[in-house]
Amino acid sequence: MESLTLNMISRLGRQLLPQSLRAQFTVAFLTLALLILAGGATAVYALRTSNNATRQLTDERLVRMQNGQDMVQRTLLIERQTDQLLTTRSPEILRSSHAATVEQLEALDQLVQQLTAANSGVAILDMHQSSQIFRNTANIVAQLRESLLQTEVAFEQALEDLTGRLTAVQTPASLERAMLLFDLPQAIDSDAVQRLRVRYEQLSRTAGKSEADAQAPDLFSLRQRIINQNVVIKRFNEELKNEAGTLVALARAQSNAYTQDYRAALEGLVEDSNRSQQWVLIMLGTSLVFAWFVTRVFMGRHVLVRLNQISRQLRQEHTHKTHLMMADHGNDEIGNMARAVNQFLEDRLQLEKRTAQLSIATERLAVQNSRLEREAIIRAGQGHVLELIARSTELTEVLDSLAHLVESQLEGMMVSILVLDEEGKHLLHGAAPSLPKAYCELIDGIEIGPSVGSCGTSAYRREPVVVTDIQQDPLWQDYRSIAAPYGFRACWSTPILSHERKVLGTFALYANTVRSPSPAETQLIELATPLAGIAIVHQLTEKRIRFMGDHDALTGLPNRTLLEDRLKQAMLYAQRYNRLVTVVFLDLDKFKLVNDSLGHSAGDELLKTVAQRMVECVRRTDTVVRLGGDEFVIILFDQPSDLDGVTPVLHKIQEAILRPIHLSGHTLHVTCSMGLATYPADGSDTDTLLSNADAAMYRAKELGRNSFQFYTSEMNNKVQGKLAMQDGLRNALINGEFLLLYQPQVDLQSGQIIGVEALIRWQHPELGMVSPIKFIPQAEETGLIVPIGDWVFHAACRQNKAWQDAGLPPITMSVNISARQFIERDLIDRVKHALQETGLEPRYLELELTESLIMQDLQQAISKMKALQSMGTSLSIDDFGTGYSSLAALKSFPIARLKIDQSFVRDLPDNENDKAIATAVISLGHKLNLKVIAEGVETEEQQTFLRENGCDEIQGHVFSKAVSAEEISLLLQIPRLPQSSRMLNPESEEQQHGRKRPGHPMPGR
Repeated sequence: MESLTLNMISRLGRQLLPQSLRAQFTVAFLTLALLILAGGATAVYALRTSNNATRQLTDERLVRMQNGQDMVQRTLLIERQTDQLLTTRSPEILRSSHAATVEQLEALDQLVQQLTAANSGVAILDMHQSSQIFRNTANIVAQLRESLLQTEVAFEQALEDLTGRLTAVQTPASLERAMLLFDLPQAIDSDAVQRLRVRYEQLSRTAGKSEADAQAPDLFSLRQRIINQNVVIKRFNEELKNEAGTLVALARAQSNAYTQDYRAALEGLVEDSNRSQQWVLIMLGTSLVFAWFVTRVFMGRHVLVRLNQISRQLRQEHTHKTHLMMADHGNDEIGNMARAVNQFLEDRLQLEKRTAQLSIATERLAVQNSRLEREAIIRAGQGHVLELIARSTELTEVLDSLAHLVESQLEGMMVSILVLDEEGKHLLHGAAPSLPKAYCELIDGIEIGPSVGSCGTSAYRREPVVVTDIQQDPLWQDYRSIAAPYGFRACWSTPILSHERKVLGTFALYANTVRSPSPAETQLIELATPLAGIAIVHQLTEKRIRFMGDHDALTGLPNRTLLEDRLKQAMLYAQRYNRLVTVVFLDLDKFKLVNDSLGHSAGDELLKTVAQRMVECVRRTDTVVRLGGDEFVIILFDQPSDLDGVTPVLHKIQEAILRPIHLSGHTLHVTCSMGLATYPADGSDTDTLLSNADAAMYRAKELGRNSFQFYTSEMNNKVQGKLAMQDGLRNALINGEFLLLYQPQVDLQSGQIIGVEALIRWQHPELGMVSPIKFIPQAEETGLIVPIGDWVFHAACRQNKAWQDAGLPPITMSVNISARQFIERDLIDRVKHALQETGLEPRYLELELTESLIMQDLQQAISKMKALQSMGTSLSIDDFGTGYSSLAALKSFPIARLKIDQSFVRDLPDNENDKAIATAVISLGHKLNLKVIAEGVETEEQQTFLRENGCDEIQGHVFSKAVSAEEISLLLQIPRLPQSSRMLNPESEEQQHGRKRPGHPMPGR
């Protein structure tokens, strides 16, 4: 019956409804939408009603509940501030606490008034009354506390003043009363105060009235007042605390009442909301029932039956794997879907065909991916090998890593890498991780040749050698017996070449079957061989770098770095076996002359030849080291205790070096000087041995060169003396131990002093006055002559300026310049600085230069001399006649004076040669418009001769020796010096003769 009813309704619906399924669905969904809109309207109405009720509840009760909570918080704050009001001892804090309490009470009154306006209950009124009572009580307590604090302050000040005055009296009675007053602040009741008063009055009567008692206030009355005020405050404190508690209790009770009222209103709101939700659920349920009805009645039999037919056809097609066409289902949407399914099935058939084609392509891609993965592994392995090379890893480890990489890509293959030795004749084991160790040992060191297996032949031919069958190939005829026990049948070898096409080794693959290399294997060999070459070249380069770090680049001998290591090893051996080690310090004689005359290239060739000859003269266990320049060190290893055994070796070295050397068309005969120091007699460490051998070598040079000297302690003492002299010079410069003396220069015609020469002296604190002959050469050798010369410039200019400022006649200050000073690039700036700092005019400074100094570099010397002359200073040639200057060069010198050296003056007028030289120099100077001065004039005969021959000026002991600045001041005050008197005792002949030496001018001497 039900089915019949549903069919009738379905037919009726199909007649009434549109034919299109889309239109039918539209009608059904519109009806459903109307029901949903009705349910939504109901829900909106319910929600709006609930929102209005919630808003009302929030506006009324929630605000009151929040006010009640604020009221509780303020009462609690008032209670805490009341405690602070009762406990504070500071009037300022008391007043601020009272003001804060009053401010909180006013805020509380405003809240009470708001709550009273909304609710006039008894509790609100009681709270308002309690807040008023609390305010009045707090005001009383604040006033009492302030009065009490003032009384306490007055009491403490009076107590402090009275006890201070009593203790100041320093009597037993006053001290006892002061002690009694110290107990007064601890009295807590009236009886205790009264007892102290009685005791104090008794003591006062006994001691008599004092000025302190007359001026002091009644401390006992003040203490009694404090106690009484504390009693009153305590009573009000209790009442204030009670009022605060009552106020907090009322506030909490009112807050709780508001909370309960809010909870009751909220429960009513929840009930209204539940009723609204019930109505919404009813509307939604009705919509769902209607939707089911529409789906079941109007669409179930009209749509679902046809869809089930299509589904059955599809399942049948899937089960039987046959292609079936869907039946015609009309022109509506279901018919369209059936036709779409048919199209889908046809497309699926086409897709299956294409899927088969894609499967074939996928297999091809898998093969290609496998090849790419293999290449990626190879590239990663290459990167690892290159990284090992970059980190300077040992060659064996690098080659082993490369062999593992190749073997991982080739199944059943074994890699062997052999490295060619330095002589280029034998192949040494490099890496073979999979080959038997015994076989590697057998082929290690094999000689290359035209028929030496695969590897030896490949290295010999410089081309790949592929042997497919070891047992049949003639290249393995002599080596089959070596390979046969291990089952090797094939071996393919490729030479490892450098970028210069030089053979470095071989890269080989072994197989246990007879076969030829595949293209992939050939490609892998071509990839691995250059990597092996890079690794070998890198090792050879690093080895060369290490060799260059320890050896001299020119001669190939060990250098200073390797010297210490070799010497320490020799000393350890000698110590262990009770032997000797001889260190020979060798220096070529006059090697600088070869460099200067033939050039540095010839000098380098000479050094290489001498180095080779020395190596040929010693044993392989001995070491020849080049320190630098023309200095060598020879370590004679394992020497016997008899030092006479060393002498033949030294003579052999001398003879070898002395043999003719042909360089640049010249035949040279070179000699050498050697110094010997022996371990352990002459030193127990490397530095001492080298230093002592060096000292012995310099002793050999001093004794005439081309010889050798054994070290003695006296040599070391001499070296130590030099070092002490150098240290002393540095300290003298720092401590101001130098001083200047001045020797007058006199005009022969007028007899007046026209200048002085500054002569340096060293006042040593222990040795006394040190002669310039001793310390000037050391200063030049160490370079200290430059700062010493700067000091002389400044001191001499400063002194000349001081004489001028004292009103004395202006004179010229002559200062000597050494060769070491003259080559300084900033010499002109140094002179200019000295003039500017002292304020001396340049025309009053004369710089004395020697001929040998100027002739070292003539053009540069003339350039500097012209620069100095342009400043205004004057220049003179010192020790003229002792150098090698030509007349052509002399006329180009920008000088003002020539100074005849004392060696030409000493024997005047008796020596005819000296007379001729002196006369010629005077004439030459005058012809060149130069002044001529003679130094070292000591006798009247010398003075007369020079005057008669036209000499302009003289300097020497005939007038004065070098004297202090004060004595020069006295001399300058004399209008004309007596020409035949000696003002001071002359220096010794040795000092006078040693003051100047050609080639070693002394700054200020």
